[in-house]
Amino acid sequence: MMNNLHRRFSESIGNSGKIFVWLIVISLIFGLGVPLLVYALVFRGGFSSDNADWGNFGLYLAGISGPFFSFASFVGLMLTLNNSIKEKEDDDAQVLFFRYIDAVLKQNYQNTRDTAALKKLYDDLCNAVKSGVASAQLPTSKEIKEKQNRNVKFFLLIYAIIDYIKSTPKLDNMTYITILFSYLSYDEKFVFAVDMRRGRNGQNINAKMQQSIVSTFMDYNDFCKRIDILNKHL
Repeated sequence: MMNNLHRRFSESIGNSGKIFVWLIVISLIFGLGVPLLVYALVFRGGFSSDNADWGNFGLYLAGISGPFFSFASFVGLMLTLNNSIKEKEDDDAQVLFFRYIDAVLKQNYQNTRDTAALKKLYDDLCNAVKSGVASAQLPTSKEIKEKQNRNVKFFLLIYAIIDYIKSTPKLDNMTYITILFSYLSYDEKFVFAVDMRRGRNGQNINAKMQQSIVSTFMDYNDFCKRIDILNKHL
């Protein structure tokens, strides 16, 4: 029963639930249990039928138990305020996240053009290699490098958003990364994932998260096959 009570409080007021449960238990023991035990030991006997006796009993409990429950109420209020502040911090984190999204969307037209051009070169290279055409007909490394350079600003912005998500405990990593990628076109997702997989100085996205990111928009095994082709010819 106590475990269920603790779980419910933890769900409702977060990490303060354990403190709050113990606070209530201590208040009940020292504010109610101990006074009743002392009263029963001192004033032995049955229940009185005199209103005055019950009035005195009420004053006794109020005088002893009142301060304990007042203190518990005060601490409970502090815990509630603390959680309200944490919720406000969560809101601020989300606001900043969507400001980052706005920054991406403001460049959306240019991003779409540049990423589409780079994605086309990647597709041409993969299709040409699969078809067995002569290397002279493949897109040159210089062409691809130029298109990649045009997308650097876009790549760095996406890295910055992912870094912010990873460094903000209030934001669940994959939930918010999935939200981020929902705003991107398929070409934007693909060319970023290629850059992410090939690696970039100063950026560190672990292999498990890389796989999760790619899996938000395409089959990971298919992506790896394309990467193998690109890595051999870039």
